[in-house]
Order: sequence, then structure tokens, then C-alpha cells
Amino acid sequence: MIPCPICSSPKTKLKFKLIFNVHQCSHCGFQFCPDAKFNKSLESDLNEDTRERALLNLRKENFQQIINSLKQHRNSTNIQGLEVGPGYGWFLEVCKDHQITCEGIEPETRFNERYKQEGLRVYNGFFPQDLPNNAEYDFIAYNDVLEHLPDLKGIMSSNYRLLKSQGLLIINLPIQSGVIYFISKLAYRFGVKSLMDRMWQFNFHSPHLSYFTKSTLLSFTKESNFEQIESFPMKTINLSEISDRINQDKQQGAIMGIAAKIGVFLLFPFLSLFPDTYCFVFKKRE
Repeated sequence: MIPCPICSSPKTKLKFKLIFNVHQCSHCGFQFCPDAKFNKSLESDLNEDTRERALLNLRKENFQQIINSLKQHRNSTNIQGLEVGPGYGWFLEVCKDHQITCEGIEPETRFNERYKQEGLRVYNGFFPQDLPNNAEYDFIAYNDVLEHLPDLKGIMSSNYRLLKSQGLLIINLPIQSGVIYFISKLAYRFGVKSLMDRMWQFNFHSPHLSYFTKSTLLSFTKESNFEQIESFPMKTINLSEISDRINQDKQQGAIMGIAAKIGVFLLFPFLSLFPDTYCFVFKKRE
């Protein structure tokens, strides 16, 4: 039995037997994987070229919504932000388009030439240990990143330390109540594990280490001295880019790919009712 890394309850149980085992806290519902790790070799079944085509427009559309929220809660003039794990740098580009100063910290160096071409400032390394000693920010953003990180309590403590007074913490991430996650759980009960392995991205070099419920995330951030000020759903899929989204997995067979496309089209009307991804905006409490 492994204690819950969020609420410290000893009452946890093995939930899913996948490529890596997933545990669930019986007290708060948090799901976590203690064995999966970031693969620094970057070797995995992820097709990066296809992934970029699949996500570019979707992510920038979502980032525009986040920027609108940021402007609503803070004067965007003369503020300094940090994005943890900027990846392709799309959020930093949207910030730049809106004259918002935001830098990033990213462990993968393969994006460096892109950052240089776009005039983006990104530190290579891991959060928070590879940031400058005197770093402080008006907002810190995690865009589909927090669920990939270990030591969440330590990360939340670092967020609080690095944010200025009234600083904002922006977290968008997949949640357990989404319709696609529900279908994956249903498939698992019937012996089909591949969907749940895909939801946790266990065959990619940066797998998910956790899956929050809304209530667990809100309780966790409240205990970490953050107050929720807004939340809103994020768009999960653009139907026009669904082929690239499915084909980003190199191991995706033709038959399974067709089945996945049919499934997505059938589920699409329900995604607005039960979205898989939410954005939460928190304010630092003094």
C-alpha cells in the first residue's frame, strides 16, 4: 500500500494494471503512478511531426482563452510570467503576440532552435532547480504539464515561493470526469487496456504520473495557500485534425486507427458536456 502523495492517506489501492501500475486514493480519489518516469533518452512511440500538426491550432485556440482570463485578472502591462514545460513554445508565442512577457523552463533541448528563431527566452532544465536564484513571477502557467511531474507538493511550494504578492497560478490539465477517460475506464473493465495506457501516455517518453479530480485539485491548491478565482473547460479535439491526433502514436495500427476515428466522431457531441480538460486559475494567498 502506497500513501497518497496529495493527502497522505494510507488508504490507497491498485486501480489499473497497465504498462505501469496506477494507484488510487480511497480518501480523495487522486490517481497516481509511482513507477513511471520521464525518459531522458526521448525514445518512445510518439511521432513528433504528426503531434505538432495535430495540436498546433487546438493549443493556440485554448491559449487565447487563457490569455483572456489572465488579462481579466491582472493588468498585463509590465508583468513577468513563467511557463513550465513550454514544449513547442506556442503559449510563449501567444503571450508575445499580446505584449505579455513570459519565459519558460524546458528539459528538452530539441526545441532550442525554434525558441531562438521566435525570440523566446527559455531555460533548459527542470523546474524549479534550474531557474535563476533571483527569479520571481506575476504568474506561472502549466499547460498540460502538471500531470507529468513528480513531487507535486514540492512543486506547489515552489510555485508559492516564486510568485509575487497576488500572483496567479494557471493550471490546465486532463481530469478524471472527462468522457474519453470514462470510456477508457469502461474499456478496461472489459479487458481492453490500450485506451487507458494511451490516456496515461505510458508508451511516450513523458508519461502522465497523476490524474486529478476537480475536487482533489481544488483541495490540494487550497492547502498550498492558493485561492481559486476561475475555471473553464478547454477544447480537447478539432475534428479536422483528428487523423494526425490519432496517428501521433507510432504503434497505432490501421484497424485501431479507423476504430478510434469512428469513436471520436461518436463521442464528439458529448465532449462539451463532459470535457476531458479544464483550466483553473488560482491566486496566491498571503
